[in-house]
Amino acid sequence: MQPTNVGPFVACALLVLPVATQAATLGGHVETGIEYDSNLTVNELDQASGKSDQALVVGAGAEASGQPLENLTLTGTYDFTSRRYQSYESFDQDIHLASVDLSYQIDSVTLGASHYYAYATLASRSFLDYNRSSLYVGKRMDDDVYVMASLLSKRKSFDQSEARDARTRGVSLDGFFFYNQSRTLFVLGLDGDDENASSDAYDYRMVAGRSRLKHRFSVSGHDNTLQLGVRYEARDYDEPVSSAEDPVFPVFGPGVTSSEPRSDRIVTADVSWAVGLTDWLTTKAKLERIDYRSTLDSADYDKTVASLTLRADF
Repeated sequence: MQPTNVGPFVACALLVLPVATQAATLGGHVETGIEYDSNLTVNELDQASGKSDQALVVGAGAEASGQPLENLTLTGTYDFTSRRYQSYESFDQDIHLASVDLSYQIDSVTLGASHYYAYATLASRSFLDYNRSSLYVGKRMDDDVYVMASLLSKRKSFDQSEARDARTRGVSLDGFFFYNQSRTLFVLGLDGDDENASSDAYDYRMVAGRSRLKHRFSVSGHDNTLQLGVRYEARDYDEPVSSAEDPVFPVFGPGVTSSEPRSDRIVTADVSWAVGLTDWLTTKAKLERIDYRSTLDSADYDKTVASLTLRADF
């Protein structure tokens, strides 16, 4: 439920690309669709139900951006997403995400700071508060290459599982490569986190690599966007951990305890295709596959998520 889905790092990079002085802009969107999940999970609790279901997804968002001073850009966003499952209401979720970004342009270099706040509910109950602050520097190497490095500070607080409350220090490095008059974008990224939780059992270090290809093209006068992404993440924990420490979800049954320090290896791959039906209406199909391998049995699973959405921008 953290705002870590594939795609935000691409939007962030485009946000800090050098731009000329501009007037304030305001936009928004609404969207709805259906989503199929082959294995309902709550990732933050390291649990998979083994059950599949379909959900109605609705969302809305707004974005405002402007330049209060020359070369200084201020952007604020708000997004809301709700999922309501057909059979398993205990997995219903609402996610509120707000962000603010301030960047300053010095020739080909961008200096910036941002803060993201997310609030999530699960089964209509308060579940998670998540904060992420970052300081970043970006540089356009030439017309086709842009690089960005970030220092991150994260904090998460669980309403029903205080042992998992944590503070995290992290770094990230991204390279953006533009082709075909910027119609094609290829992204390579590296991430590193050191998470310190209230319970030592949930302390871990993480390294991840990711890549994404985004291509825009036109078919019969309609704008199309094709995206392919893959991410590999390795987490190594300090101590063994038991799923019995989190009796939040009785649907999962009794917990189990590992006899060795926990180690996770996560591979996520996705493909999506968006078609512009009009200047303001877009439909999007997406398929995502997650392979979660862990020495903790309850966190060892795989799943497939497929969705079809309709979005209106204004």
